[in-house]
Amino acid sequence: MGWLMAMFDLPVLLEEERKEATRFRKALLDDGFIMIQYSVYSRPCVSLERMMKYYERVKSYAPTTGDIRLLFFTDKQWSMSKLVSRTPKELEKVPEQIEFFDSLMHEEPKFKIDEKDNNFLLF
Repeated sequence: MGWLMAMFDLPVLLEEERKEATRFRKALLDDGFIMIQYSVYSRPCVSLERMMKYYERVKSYAPTTGDIRLLFFTDKQWSMSKLVSRTPKELEKVPEQIEFFDSLMHEEPKFKIDEKDNNFLLF
């Protein structure tokens, strides 16, 4: 079990750029991502294969301008994150339908990053 995080800086000076940024954020939400901060979204994934599926989906609707970075965290790494805020808030929880798979996914994922194009390689 893990989390796929999308972080992005998109241009919003022109009206068309703002529309494109809004379209991208809505596409992330439609794809099951949770807004963590305005330009940081995260999605629970039950497996590395599922994470790769959403990596490809984000690539398919990503704007042609700006920067988007996708990171993968194991459930253990995600649970160790800390929220710093003056207003007490609760850390995002794993959706109920995914909790069923949690016990199956406790080991670290087995992948490496291809240095040539920064793609994930499964092994």
